[in-house]
Amino acid sequence: MRPVGGRSGGAWVAALVVALPAALLLASSAPASGPFGIAYRAVTMAGGGTAHVMRVDLEHAKLRVLDARDHGRAPLTAEQFAEATGATAVINASFFDIDGSPLGLLVVDGERRQKLRPVDWGVFAVGDDGSVRIVHTDAWGGEAGVAQAVQSGPRLVVGGTVVDLKPQAAERTAVCRRSDGKVDLVVTRRATTLDSFARFLADEGCVDALNLDGGPSSQLFLGRSGVKIDVPGGDAVPIALGVFVEGAADIRPARRGCAGD
Repeated sequence: MRPVGGRSGGAWVAALVVALPAALLLASSAPASGPFGIAYRAVTMAGGGTAHVMRVDLEHAKLRVLDARDHGRAPLTAEQFAEATGATAVINASFFDIDGSPLGLLVVDGERRQKLRPVDWGVFAVGDDGSVRIVHTDAWGGEAGVAQAVQSGPRLVVGGTVVDLKPQAAERTAVCRRSDGKVDLVVTRRATTLDSFARFLADEGCVDALNLDGGPSSQLFLGRSGVKIDVPGGDAVPIALGVFVEGAADIRPARRGCAGD
């Protein structure tokens, strides 16, 4: 997509658990207490519609920027990215131009593919040490020690506070940093305003959150062990975020419908 100028119940599912089968746990309001790579939950938002939330524990999973050009192909869907890369889960990431060219900073596996774009956006970055951060474009300090980075915007939550945002409605995708170092990847199934989306993310415990491409680009795929959670978008995309779970893993489907609404 080209760039433009309450929280409710829903049980966490220990969707991908890096541990013995006994660690496949389900809790009513929090991810599994044992070690996990990804925990998934479908949440009904206060204004209606569903937010699909994947919580990623970077002690047991890796988060990478995926570039469709590495596979000699045009933009890909989230499911196609997963098939091409072996990722356990994928969401769409940055904006792109009318010709499908991605916009903004890209760092893929330590290599800078594109330079920083001087706009009022933000950067999501994963360090070589596995640390994550979301900073304003003006605060970006360069690629030293950065393994993965993608630029998008606007920032939605800064230091736990919701940013003043325009009331534009669309389907949404976001990445958020939590105080415990875990990362939430969130896709909405219905159009929601930026301010409503930001409030939802803050209520979910996001310390910092960055808006990724939305509208028909918003999509999510999660698959393992014959189980598939697919939230398709209307467009294929050139850049995505992929989650790679390390070691043995299993998956359970969510109790509630995950691709509808």
